Amino acid sequence: MKIRRVIVDLDPVPQSRAVIEAAVALAGHWEVELVGLFVENIDLLHFAGLPFAAEVGTALASRRALNVASMERLLRARARAAEQTLASIAGRAAVRWTFRVARGSAAVELLAAAADADLVIANVELVEAREVPVRVRVIRAEDADALRAALEAEPEGIVVLAGKDAARVGRTLRRLAAR
Repeated sequence: MKIRRVIVDLDPVPQSRAVIEAAVALAGHWEVELVGLFVENIDLLHFAGLPFAAEVGTALASRRALNVASMERLLRARARAAEQTLASIAGRAAVRWTFRVARGSAAVELLAAAADADLVIANVELVEAREVPVRVRVIRAEDADALRAALEAEPEGIVVLAGKDAARVGRTLRRLAAR
């Protein structure tokens, strides 16, 4: 299977840096475009719109009301930070990259974006592939052999490398790139 494009989920958590670095290494190894996708969680926006929505700060245990506008500002700031991280890492490796923002559920948006890619790298729960109209193969993050076999087996469909542990996903991708 010829890899043309890799999509990486730019989860707004610090641990995602390891996944981004591994995705950049793979894209560089294969000399393909890397697409960074930041998904604005629609559930957070819906929650922020509820009249009782609030957050409790960890430092002072103070309660602060939430609203949609403040949540949108927060998500935009996190998207900018994710784009800057991707630009920095991909720039050092001279990897072609683009950045996109989508609003919705992470799994749904990643699958929609994946229609135009060969490999999707994400820190999401395993999705039920049978509900998706395209052929999707979900590979567990720690299984580099299964990932390699899936990429070589069929040129059609989408391969999703899924796992919640960013370090494990990164190790699997580095092992794949090293082969």
